[in-house]
Amino acid sequence: MTGKMAFRASIFLMLVLLMGTMFVYLPKEKDTAEAVGAPAVRIEIDQTKQTAYVAPGQDGVVTFTGTVTATIPWSPNIQFLVVTLQADAGGWPVSIPPALTFNKATKQQGFKVSVQVPVETSQKTQGQLSVSGRWRYSPGTLGGTIDPATAIIVIKQYYQFSVGCEKPYIQVGPGSSLGFKIRLINEGNAADQLRVEVLNLDRLASKGWTIQLSQDKFSVPEKQEKVLTVSVTTPVKWNIWKNEVDTIRLRIISAQAERLGDISDIADYSLYIRQRGFSIPGYEPVLAVMALTLLAVVLVGFARRKRI
Repeated sequence: MTGKMAFRASIFLMLVLLMGTMFVYLPKEKDTAEAVGAPAVRIEIDQTKQTAYVAPGQDGVVTFTGTVTATIPWSPNIQFLVVTLQADAGGWPVSIPPALTFNKATKQQGFKVSVQVPVETSQKTQGQLSVSGRWRYSPGTLGGTIDPATAIIVIKQYYQFSVGCEKPYIQVGPGSSLGFKIRLINEGNAADQLRVEVLNLDRLASKGWTIQLSQDKFSVPEKQEKVLTVSVTTPVKWNIWKNEVDTIRLRIISAQAERLGDISDIADYSLYIRQRGFSIPGYEPVLAVMALTLLAVVLVGFARRKRI
């Protein structure tokens, strides 16, 4: 009996020792995930360049699309790869896409980023969008950065200008010479070339008017102005007394926009001239008044003598 008990005790001891040699430490899921290594994550933007339309009344928003591709090292304990995107456009407001989650079955996902370019931004300005990111395993704490992808934002030129004159209405006598100073102000976001036309030149010329422009084409820098001089000589025709208003109709358009096939402002502007006074060809107005006055005195004197 004693021999059998000793034999059984020795067998039990051998089993205990054998089980002890088979024990292995099983790491936690976090430890396993971190031991796998970094994934391969790449950001790509579909458009290399986008154009922003920033004229008054336009929103200036440009939208880019792209993809994130992720390759995860094999591990049965890694469940997800979470990618958080970041976007920057040099201070312009940018929408940030939501976080993207990858697993063994999902290797590529798309994203969208919108940039708000301020209205009336100068065409000289060129923006750059940069999309970067960070990745991390879940579960796990291992993470890192993702190299950025970039794209260019160009600004579309818009054509806008205004026209002004300090004295668009003048009263003169027939046969007078005068000049108007017209301000041509470039309110667009780049240099512009303006062209000036007199819409009713033929009709005025047929009535004896002389109209000359100091120049009909102007190169006007961004947010600056040029001065146009309109020289006018009113006609002299036989009229004992003249009192009427004539209009000079100007049109200013962007010759640059026309040449490029772009949309442009068209500014119509009118100048008003009232001719008031005597109009006797060959006589100065003052002399004409004196002559008529003398004639009136003679006629009055003749009428009095006749009554006597």
